[in-house]
Amino acid sequence: MTWQDFGYPWGVRSAPWFVALFFVFSAALSRGQDHDAAPADTGVRRFELGNQVADIRTECIGRSYCHIPSFGLGVGATLNLNAHFALDTTVDVSPTSGESTNVSGGRIVELLSGGRAEVRAKNYGFFLKAQAGDLIWTQVVTNFVYIPPTTFVFTYGNRNLFASSVGAGFEYSPASRIHIRAEVADLILRYGPSAWTNNLQPTLGVYTSVGRPIDWAPPVYDAKTVHPFFDRYNSLLIAGSLLGMTADAITTQRFISHGQQEGDPFARPLVKYGWSGQISLTALEAGAEILGMYGLHRIHQHLIERMIPVSLATTHGIFAYNNTR
Repeated sequence: MTWQDFGYPWGVRSAPWFVALFFVFSAALSRGQDHDAAPADTGVRRFELGNQVADIRTECIGRSYCHIPSFGLGVGATLNLNAHFALDTTVDVSPTSGESTNVSGGRIVELLSGGRAEVRAKNYGFFLKAQAGDLIWTQVVTNFVYIPPTTFVFTYGNRNLFASSVGAGFEYSPASRIHIRAEVADLILRYGPSAWTNNLQPTLGVYTSVGRPIDWAPPVYDAKTVHPFFDRYNSLLIAGSLLGMTADAITTQRFISHGQQEGDPFARPLVKYGWSGQISLTALEAGAEILGMYGLHRIHQHLIERMIPVSLATTHGIFAYNNTR
């Protein structure tokens, strides 16, 4: 996992497996999980409105000093097309301003809109999101005039960057109309035709459902009608994903020891600490993998359940191969 942020022509470091899993996710949901009879209020309504906080560090993940804002406050709106597909729009603004340069400066205004695919139980759900929009710097140096002998007069303006975001998250509903969403996304910014950056962006939001209920009945878990969680297939798939993570970890630490910089925004904050950070990252990823698979197992999403370790094994295998080159 050592590709550089700038110069990678596709501008994507960790996004491909998110995109692939998004389509698998959507295809599995399109097969239909709803029942004919639904309760009066399922907790899924046509619209959702809420607030969120985001860590918009853009270029600064893994760096000891950051000259730009790292905290954003925002609002979001959701149109639920059905129980599994939704259109999301979010707007985040940094309350503070950063130092102005010819690349960035001032406040961050982030506007994103796109789709979300989600599998749900009565009180929780897993989702994937894909969005696109703009990130705006409000005070970038656009020009300067030199007045001898030592005076510089600067002019400032906005700078708009094309932004896209792909990520995954977890939703918990303590009440039928209240939804708490936590997600981690890869924010991809375009600085030029071949200059892109990948940036980690965690977000936490609280949403309220409004409008008419959507017909949907939560799946009921029955252990007798499903395969055991740690059956032969799941055990082999999890083992395969762990092998992929291990190969990626070994090759990543070898490159970092030679002075390379981690390009993956998800891994960068930890792998810079050497093997202690690398092992912590692998443990967190493996734990999240098993917990996510088990949650999907309980709501009968067995195709997606098994696609998670397949996606992880494939992705880390590709990363390890590129590292060896």
